[in-house]
Amino acid sequence: MQTGKIVKLQGKTRHGKNRVNEHGEFWQVLDLPKRIPEWPTGTFRLQSLETGDIRWLTNDFTATIVTE
Repeated sequence: MQTGKIVKLQGKTRHGKNRVNEHGEFWQVLDLPKRIPEWPTGTFRLQSLETGDIRWLTNDFTATIVTE
């Protein structure tokens, strides 16, 4: 996913569903901080559009791209 895209999250687990209830379902993809070694493929950092909370995308969620 590219930086700046808006995604809609759906919780798959109880933990994921609680996060969506607390911080909203629409999130923006953020840049990854520079790091050596590089981040694993498929790693994403997201920011809630509703609360501004920043989280890492984990297996607790299903992400659907809203904007191209």
